[in-house]
Amino acid sequence: MYYISLTKNATKSYNKLPEKSKNRVEAALNELRYSFTPNTLDVKKLKGFKNVYRVRLGKWRIIYRVDTEEKSIFVYGILPRKNAYG
Repeated sequence: MYYISLTKNATKSYNKLPEKSKNRVEAALNELRYSFTPNTLDVKKLKGFKNVYRVRLGKWRIIYRVDTEEKSIFVYGILPRKNAYG
């Protein structure tokens, strides 16, 4: 089981989400606790970064880094697609 922590920016973004999107993000984060690349989510490794992944949830993206030794996931951002990769 992985420990999940959100950065200050990710927490701000989460708090500003509409309720329906918050529920989807919360469900995705709960799935990430058990596997950092669950089959039930659209997860891809980001090129050019070490251990950095993204989850696609409709128009939202969750950007996170995995530390397998410490069994932890650091969520850097919960962003709309247009802002996630810039």
